[in-house]
Amino acid sequence: MVHNPNKGFTLLELLISLTILAVIVVIIFGALRIGVRAWEKGERDIEIHQRRRIVLDLIKCQLASICLNDIRNGGKEPFLLKGDDKSVEFVSLVPMVPGNEFGMVYVRYEVRQDDTEEKERLAFYEKNIVLLEKNAGQDESEKDADQVELDEDAFYELIPGVQSIAFEYLKYQSEEEAYEWQETWDPENDEGFPGAVRIILQEDAEAAPICVIARIEKDAGQ
Repeated sequence: MVHNPNKGFTLLELLISLTILAVIVVIIFGALRIGVRAWEKGERDIEIHQRRRIVLDLIKCQLASICLNDIRNGGKEPFLLKGDDKSVEFVSLVPMVPGNEFGMVYVRYEVRQDDTEEKERLAFYEKNIVLLEKNAGQDESEKDADQVELDEDAFYELIPGVQSIAFEYLKYQSEEEAYEWQETWDPENDEGFPGAVRIILQEDAEAAPICVIARIEKDAGQ
């Protein structure tokens, strides 16, 4: 058998080899790209989740620092905690907005519908109790003692684009009955303050809800 030193790859064999190599490279880079995107999405989800937890902890701190002293609104009705499953208002000893470093603040949280999707967002309003303008632009005879005039532009968006946000209030029925959670707290029907306020955040339909409970001590703020 005679060895031919000039024998090598044909053009067809070379093209097939390069094609196979290109397919392998495309598959490898595609897998890496998918992996990087999944990692980046995971990092974003973790960051968003941590931010929401920080916001909920700040809300918990403000709720736990509710002022239980008899603070009167314009010398008339006292500021008491009032709320339902989509809003809550109260006076707190702990401000969160820059510029409210001193004194008590009037606080209101509102759950609003997202304009673009079927989701909810949490809005926040805070103002120093001394500077709070009540019933602006109304005659004295038309003023409602329970109404507080709020500037819409002064609301902050704390948590955007989640499945749902809800508030619940812990009420003590009697010595024979246990505590129970209810969706509203009305000072006209519910005496004093709730034992705690619970915030339930559902990030999406598949995620487990996040529950934060702010306990209200009866001697707090005294």
